Amino acid sequence: MLHCQAQGVPVPTILWKKATGSKSGDYEEVRERPYTKLLANGSLLLQHVKEDREGFYLCQANNGIGTGIGKVIQLKVNSSPYFAGQSKMVTVKKGDTAIMQCEVKGDKPINVVWLRNGKHELNPSTNYRVSIKQDATPEGISAEVQISNVDSSDSGAYFCQASNLYGRDQQLVQLQVQEPPQPPSSLEAATVSSRVVNLKWQPRGGDAAEVSKYIVEYREIDRQWQYIEISDPPAYSTIIENLKPATNYVFRIIAEGPAGRSSPSQELFIKTDPQRPAGPPLNLGARPISSTEILISWMPPSYELRHGEIQGYNIGYRSMHATTNSYNFTSISGDGEDGTGELLLGNLAKYTRYTIVAQAFNQVGPGPLSEPVTAQTMEDVPSKPPEDIRCMAQSSTSIQVSWQPPQAHHTNGLLQGYKVFYECATEDAISSGEMETRKTTSLTIHLSNLRKFSNYSIQVLAYTRMGDGVISPPSFCHTDEDAPEAPADIKIAISSPSSLYVSWLPPRDPNGIITKYNLYMRAVNGREELNNDKRNLQAHQHHFEAKQLQSHTEYQFWVSASTRVGEGKSSRVVSQLTSNRVPAKIVSFGGLTIRPWKSSASLNCMAVGQPRREWFKGDTLLRPGTQHNIQLLDSGEIIVTMLQTSDTGNYTCQVDNGIGTDRLTHNLLVQVPPGPPVLYVTSATSSSILLHWKIGSTGNAPITAFSLHYRRVHGNLEEMQLSRHASSHDLKGLFCGSTYQVYLVAHNKIGSSSASTTLNVKTQGQPPGIPPDSVLIAPNSTSVVLRLNGWPDNGCPIMYFVLQYRSVSTGLDDEWHLVSNALKPQRRFTLSGLLPSTMYRLKMEAHNVAGSTNAEYTFWTLTKDGDPPPPELVQRGHRSQIFYNNIQLLIPIIITITATIICIAFTVVCYKYRQRGRQRKDTMESQQTTDAQRDRYYATIHKVALQAGDKIPETSEDISPYATFQLSEASTLAQPHHSGPANTLLHSFMYHERAMTEGCASPPPAAVLRLHNQSPYYNINSSKGRRRHSRKTEPESEESDSDQDQLTSSRTESSNQLDAKMKHSKDLDVAAGGPGDHGYNPNHYMRSIPGLIYHGTQSSTSSDLSPMSEQKSLPRRGRSRYHHLHLHNTNTTPRHKSSKAQSPLASPRSSCQNDNVPIQLPRMPSQFRPIHSSRTIGSTNSRLSPNC
Repeated sequence: MLHCQAQGVPVPTILWKKATGSKSGDYEEVRERPYTKLLANGSLLLQHVKEDREGFYLCQANNGIGTGIGKVIQLKVNSSPYFAGQSKMVTVKKGDTAIMQCEVKGDKPINVVWLRNGKHELNPSTNYRVSIKQDATPEGISAEVQISNVDSSDSGAYFCQASNLYGRDQQLVQLQVQEPPQPPSSLEAATVSSRVVNLKWQPRGGDAAEVSKYIVEYREIDRQWQYIEISDPPAYSTIIENLKPATNYVFRIIAEGPAGRSSPSQELFIKTDPQRPAGPPLNLGARPISSTEILISWMPPSYELRHGEIQGYNIGYRSMHATTNSYNFTSISGDGEDGTGELLLGNLAKYTRYTIVAQAFNQVGPGPLSEPVTAQTMEDVPSKPPEDIRCMAQSSTSIQVSWQPPQAHHTNGLLQGYKVFYECATEDAISSGEMETRKTTSLTIHLSNLRKFSNYSIQVLAYTRMGDGVISPPSFCHTDEDAPEAPADIKIAISSPSSLYVSWLPPRDPNGIITKYNLYMRAVNGREELNNDKRNLQAHQHHFEAKQLQSHTEYQFWVSASTRVGEGKSSRVVSQLTSNRVPAKIVSFGGLTIRPWKSSASLNCMAVGQPRREWFKGDTLLRPGTQHNIQLLDSGEIIVTMLQTSDTGNYTCQVDNGIGTDRLTHNLLVQVPPGPPVLYVTSATSSSILLHWKIGSTGNAPITAFSLHYRRVHGNLEEMQLSRHASSHDLKGLFCGSTYQVYLVAHNKIGSSSASTTLNVKTQGQPPGIPPDSVLIAPNSTSVVLRLNGWPDNGCPIMYFVLQYRSVSTGLDDEWHLVSNALKPQRRFTLSGLLPSTMYRLKMEAHNVAGSTNAEYTFWTLTKDGDPPPPELVQRGHRSQIFYNNIQLLIPIIITITATIICIAFTVVCYKYRQRGRQRKDTMESQQTTDAQRDRYYATIHKVALQAGDKIPETSEDISPYATFQLSEASTLAQPHHSGPANTLLHSFMYHERAMTEGCASPPPAAVLRLHNQSPYYNINSSKGRRRHSRKTEPESEESDSDQDQLTSSRTESSNQLDAKMKHSKDLDVAAGGPGDHGYNPNHYMRSIPGLIYHGTQSSTSSDLSPMSEQKSLPRRGRSRYHHLHLHNTNTTPRHKSSKAQSPLASPRSSCQNDNVPIQLPRMPSQFRPIHSSRTIGSTNSRLSPNC
């Protein structure tokens, strides 16, 4: 409250002003407003005073009279700290530095403290991320705190707390750490086409409001990322356009908000759909390989224009002379990899230019055609003969031949000319030799110097630079007639005093058809011609008899033949004087007579003078009826029927009439079918065989043709006719690597020869080889590429493959899967649908015309990342393979096991056989011993008591065979903790065999032996050829009291004599023997077994126990007296009496007795009591030996 009171008349008015600056000077009026009140008494009431009210106030009083008065009042405000606002928000991105400031106003000094959540003071000394600073301002202090690398945990309420002498205040600073949004989830492709992908995703959690935009990044594999930004995407999806077909893309989404960008979403791999290839194959080329083949090569289209995996190519071709523009397409499979593709086009027209195009195709369809290229097949020989062959006789010795060239598409090249082959087709000319050849470039030729009136075979062929073409079929032309040649021969003979007989032969070259013969005759007298005459005779008449001639006149004759053209040359002139004497003379003509096989031949022998005729074949006289096929006619003619080769020869007719003789010889030649030719092979290729042959016997007739017969093994027989002039032939068009059977047949006019030797000829080429797996197999993660073009065909093109595979990894199906049984040859084949990191077995068969080849391969697919499988996996896979799948390993194992089993079985059989043989022999010997000693078994031996110092008698007669002893059952059963004595020693005696023979007890009867054999306590082991000196006996005696002393005396005498000899050997096992004796074996102790003894009339139930058991052999023949001494046990027991003494009986070993055979004696009935009742019959140590 500022008071200002003034007095005056009139009452003055009060006006309050406040200085506008910090000093008094200019003032402005203070008006009433909230918290500022002008009271009626002139006081100024300021409410809620703050620092802005501090300053100089002027109070002016004025009543309109005179100058007003005023008074200046300075108002000073003492202020506690305060803030312009109660709170504010600070937002910062995660990872940035958060800066929080507060402007504190108030009177200084002001103390500022920063608190988190109002409790925890921020102290840079305890939190390295916190830094604090303060700056003074005119109105107070500017405080600032910085927190570096903030995260979401730093978000919260921070308080800027200020205090001074007048109070305190605080301001809330709310820190909000903004984090980038989480990456979108569930990124997927809604639709995929060749160039467009529609992506969909979902925002993560409640981050949708925080995301301002999405960034879609995508790229091709191993390429740079591309991106597009999308604000407010509808339904969280977008469309990515302008992609490449059949291309692998990686997509990911990034969400962006005020706090930055999220990490990328999980990558999505998409392969766009393929399209038809947009580009043609590159570098298309073509070059001829032969007259019917063109090799085409190309490169795949550019990679970016393939738009998918190239599956193959369509190769189109057409002849440039074709009437249509359509191409003939051939498809070839391919894998789209870089490299040259090739295709061999075959069966093309020869010497023809072709236009060739190519196009690639994928799984969608074919692409555009390439630019065409042209290629022309090579020249070849003409495939057709000249056409329209005509011939015409120009004269009797010339023929003119004309023709037309083959059609253009059959010439197969540039014609270089023509060849004309001609020969005379008459039979006598056929055998004369080869055909004649003339060359010409024109379409006509004049053949001269031919035989007159002869039929000619004419053939024409065209040829190019590559050789002769196909020859035309024979055309026949006949030369014109001409005057004949002279008759071949003429004869004259006297047929009567007034007649002469003239005969002749036709001309060798009639040069036409003989129409008549002209016979000329004249009579001469020296050089003077008396008369002449000419007679025309028919063509078939070859003799003439001139009659009514003048006697003793010389006549001359000659003959000529005539055709339509005229008379020919005359024969030679023959002359003869007529005479009254008619000598025998043959007027027929001999010479060569040719007749076919199985026909008849008539041989004439016309003679004058009525002679006597004789026929000879060679030097053999022919008589009627001596030859089955030769008839001798009265006319002098002979007829040979059913001609055979054996009928060939000289037939001579001899005539004689006493006035003259004459001879005529016919040379008969029988024509038969030819002999088989000799066929041989000169060379062979993969599709042809070059044959040569030599002609055998022609059968006396010219060869007219050959027939070549051939067939593939198990195929059909084919026949080919060859010219008679041929001596070789190249048999073409055969299958590669195949065996053919070939034989040749020759022909003449009579018939055909038998077949030549059949040749088995194999064309070159083998069944396919086997490529190494490194050449054939290229595995991937889920597929394997088979490079089929690397499979060796061994000279014969592969026709198809059979492909199977199976998995050999544990736990997978191991059945064979057939991929194809007719897989066509191709460059590469991809087997897909495999599992990564898996071992597979591949079985393939390659087939060509020569055969087939089987091969098996093992390979591992790569991992999902395209890496080779780990070595430990490969090793484990190899170990997991079952060994019996390897037949090479299985067979030796089976053989070894079988041999081992056989050896073991053989050893066991041999062992058992020997044991059985020994047992049988021992049994027989034991039986013999038992029978021999049965009568002596119960003999009683008289014993005289020994005096002190006496020695044991050396004869068995003086030794008492009785000894009483007892072994406890505990020792028998081998029970070491028995309460009784641990062991009792047995007094027994081991006799030398010779000594035992003289006086030992007899063997037990058969009943005893049977009882012994049935006892389960005895184990009989055969031992032959040695002695085991071990005997244990436990006699049980039951005697009367009167016999006891005597019995004891007997025991004592025997025992005392032995005890003196045993003092030095106590606790030892001794085996002392001479040559041939075996040492003692302690394992052969006898087990104590309850036994039976014989009882007399007066018996006792007590028996004394011998303190020790010894075995001793009596010295015989220089042996040691103690030759056999055995200490059985060093434990001695005191004498004691038992109501029942048990005496197991032990039989000592011998050469004929089993080891350790105790004999258990039955209780003797009264009728078997011994004679001397004063002696107790105890257990007898019986030795079952032939010497006992």
